[in-house]
Amino acid sequence: MNKYITRLKNTLYVVGGIMLLVSCNKDFPNLLQNFNEAKDSPENRDKVLMVIIDGLAGPAVQDLEPVNLTEMTRSGMVTYGSLADPTVDFKLTNAAVASTLLTGVNAKKNKVTTDDLSNLDTDAYPTIFSRLKSVKKQEVSALYTSSDDYATYLGKDAHVQKGATDEAVVANAINGLKTDSADLNVVHLKAVDQAGAASGYDVSAAAYVEAIKKMDKQVQDLVNTIKARESYLHENWLVVITSGKGGDAETPVTDYTAFGDSKRHTYTLMYSPKFARKILPRPNAKDVPFFGNAPKYTYKENNQVVASLPDVSQFNMGSGSDWTITLFLKFNAPGKEYIYPAFLAKRESAFTAGSPGWNLFVEYGYWGFNSPISDQAFGTKINDGEWHALTTVIKRSGSQDSVYVYTDGTNASVASKVSQSSIKNNNSLDNEIPLEIGFNKGNGNRDPDFSICNLQIYNRAFTFEEVKQYGGVTHIDETFPFWDNLEGYWPGYDDVNTTKLTEKTGKAANFNIKGPVSWVSFNELVPFFQPPIGDSFFRQVPNAVDVPFMIYQWLGVSVESAWDLDGKSWSPNYAQIRK
Repeated sequence: MNKYITRLKNTLYVVGGIMLLVSCNKDFPNLLQNFNEAKDSPENRDKVLMVIIDGLAGPAVQDLEPVNLTEMTRSGMVTYGSLADPTVDFKLTNAAVASTLLTGVNAKKNKVTTDDLSNLDTDAYPTIFSRLKSVKKQEVSALYTSSDDYATYLGKDAHVQKGATDEAVVANAINGLKTDSADLNVVHLKAVDQAGAASGYDVSAAAYVEAIKKMDKQVQDLVNTIKARESYLHENWLVVITSGKGGDAETPVTDYTAFGDSKRHTYTLMYSPKFARKILPRPNAKDVPFFGNAPKYTYKENNQVVASLPDVSQFNMGSGSDWTITLFLKFNAPGKEYIYPAFLAKRESAFTAGSPGWNLFVEYGYWGFNSPISDQAFGTKINDGEWHALTTVIKRSGSQDSVYVYTDGTNASVASKVSQSSIKNNNSLDNEIPLEIGFNKGNGNRDPDFSICNLQIYNRAFTFEEVKQYGGVTHIDETFPFWDNLEGYWPGYDDVNTTKLTEKTGKAANFNIKGPVSWVSFNELVPFFQPPIGDSFFRQVPNAVDVPFMIYQWLGVSVESAWDLDGKSWSPNYAQIRK
């Protein structure tokens, strides 16, 4: 009898354990079975649902935490800072992003940089619909949209169903997903962008928030439709939720890389019941250091360091031309308040009344511009021992001619001073004095110790917006928008331990350095500066070009090198189930 009782107890323990295991895994009802199906069943089919949501800003989704999307991240790879496009070459549109999402190449290749999809080069870069049809030897894709242009230019080689509104588009997609055999299903929604354009693209805009919540419910309905398919247990689904373009931010721009463009700042979620949570944070361009070398300019007797151009006629600025001068400067002795030392001058003696030419100088801890054509203009204090970008704009070729000075992309000045000074005469700035960096015999102070580098002189007057965007660029080459306007460029970084500053455009001479020059090396974080950033920096989060690459891989399609795609693969975290 005891033997039978023991057997009965063991049986009850086993049954109870099974019931407990089932209850603990109720959030993942098909996970273990799907793994077994993927391993053992030749009937298992790989399928993809991609939902493209115009105007969905990644930061807004992160702040709002929509219920369904947040739940899906438990089994998804997600980033709130994906990149629609890694360049800043054009104003991004939804059509441009959709073209990238469906061709796998950036706008430079697919030719769509506006809302005009007729430019799409599908001869060179067919859409994923066409690629799949070619590989599978039949049409295996469906596109659900309300856009005539999307249907016409992007929908070739897909089964296209149009609806007048997002509600109609989703209804069509749900009907199709119930029984359709398509391997790739793309749903395109526009209402979020329409709400954002009308009210703003952040969580303070009630209409935008409501549109995102409605979209979140629509995504849930689409996913539930997939899970209700009779064939679901024999299918292996990847769901991609991603933005068209992002939003239009109203906050001031401080990051002029692609990550700082709110339209390029998007949301991407790749969901599968087989995945575990993986969050991919956006890198910060402000974490990239400014590095290089610069000469030290000292002013004491017998210790004066001066860099001079050999040709005294170079950078005579006449009486009716426009110029922009930018350089980087650092006080090597923080807190010092030097009185009137010039640090860049084309003038025999700085501050001599009426003498032709000009000079940049320090007055106590702030800096300014002096010349006979206007009153002095001043920037902010720069004596904190940090690097600063100092830009002077001389505008004399049109109306409202003035001298402007900018410190780190701002037009701020100090109390009782101004950063803009009107031109008051037609005096010429020409003279027979060479352009010099460092000590000038008109200096009123012999104590300064500055590091100066990255001197640029342009034959055009930069606008305030251009100064904000480009004044902090640390390395300039032929790709720079105003390279052709440069009349001289002396970065100095690679001239370490020499007595020259090498000119990079070929238009001007090298500076010759005289005096007991020493060089300093630096590797520092400078908020306004824009050091060079390699392509790999922008690939730390998924880009739009990566989405089709992932879809091809999920569907078991080998990406041929001849296709010349720009994307790469991403590895999600897979959930592990212990038996």
